[in-house]
Amino acid sequence: MISEVHDGATRELLRLAGFARGCRFVEFGCGLGYVTRWAAAEGSHATGIDASEEQVKACQELASDEGLTNVDFRTANIYEPGLEPDSIDVAYCRWLMVHLTRPVDAMRVIFVALKPGGVMVCEEAGVSAVYTEPRSIAYEEMREIALRAGRARGVDYDGGRYAHLWAKEAGFELVHVSAYHPHYLSGPHKGLWNWTFRNAVRRLVEERSLTEERWEELIAGMTAADNSPETVVAHCRMHQVIARKPLGRPSEA
Repeated sequence: MISEVHDGATRELLRLAGFARGCRFVEFGCGLGYVTRWAAAEGSHATGIDASEEQVKACQELASDEGLTNVDFRTANIYEPGLEPDSIDVAYCRWLMVHLTRPVDAMRVIFVALKPGGVMVCEEAGVSAVYTEPRSIAYEEMREIALRAGRARGVDYDGGRYAHLWAKEAGFELVHVSAYHPHYLSGPHKGLWNWTFRNAVRRLVEERSLTEERWEELIAGMTAADNSPETVVAHCRMHQVIARKPLGRPSEA
C-alpha cells in the first residue's frame, strides 16, 4: 500500500533529479524493492540495500519473477553498505533517515558513494502532520504515542522537515526541496496510517507501557474515522530533497 500511495511522486522526483537509463542507481533501505525494481525496469544499473535478510531474499525472488537481470540486492546497513567511493549516479531513500539515530552520518556515507555531481534523493516523513477532520481523538493520541516512542529510541519520526539541513551538514549542495501531503475521504488507502500506527505502537503493548485494552480502543477509534464517509484522514507530510555532491569533490580513499 505504501508503494501505491507514494511511488508516483517518487518517480517524478527521481526524474527531476536526473535519473535516466544507464545510470548507476542505489536505494538504501529498499524494503521489498519496489523503487529499485522500477529503476532497473527503466534501464538503470540498480542496487537495493536493506538490513533485513528476509526482505532482500523477497526482493531477489520478485526481481527474478519479473525477469530483471540488471538489478542486485544485498544485505547491509546504511553505515557500511559496501559500495565503492565515487561510484553512484543517483542514491535514493524513503522513510529511512527518520528511523536512524545518526541521519547525518548516514548521509555522509551516501555522499562518499556518489560520484562528484551525483545526487541523493531523499523522501522523509513528518508524522506530526497526520490528522483527521472532524477530529479523531484516537488518531491524535496514537500519533503522539508513536512520536514519543520514537524520541525514546533516539529517533525523530517528524524529522522529514530537517532532511535538507541534514544534507547540508553532510556536505551536499541543495538542488530542490518540496513536500506533499496526501488526504483521503474514502478508498483503500485511507487507513494506511491506522495500519502504520497499530504496528508501530504494538511494541509498547508487548513492553507493557500501553495496555491491550487501550490499544484496542485506539484502533477502534481510528477505524471508525476511516469508515466515516464524512471524515478526511490526512497522512504524514512527505518532505522531498534533491541534494548534489559538488563537482570536483572526489571522496578520500
